[in-house]
Amino acid sequence: MNSIAEWVGASTIVVSVSICPQALSAEAFSGDEFLSWATEAQNNYIGTAVTMASFVATRTNQKTADCLNQWYAASELIAEQRNREIRDTISRNSQHHPSAVILLVLEKACGSFKTP
Repeated sequence: MNSIAEWVGASTIVVSVSICPQALSAEAFSGDEFLSWATEAQNNYIGTAVTMASFVATRTNQKTADCLNQWYAASELIAEQRNREIRDTISRNSQHHPSAVILLVLEKACGSFKTP
């Protein structure tokens, strides 16, 4: 792979397929379906997405990575609060793929993943 974008794309596919193998395309998976899952499954999906985003940010923008770690993982109580916030945002945007909504929430909270 020649670029971060290619690497991120490939990583996203691997994570998506490992979390929810039936959701191989954005059309096949929406916030509505995500919200039908048990809360624990939703939390696992969100936690995995945030972890992956944080890992990517360590490669592209350390300030964003540090922010994500504080914003989401400072404590269990904070992670629970963030999961609720993300679920609420997915609920308001349920026609979109949950991963896209999660990324938007993370960028709003901590800024761009682009290299400064």
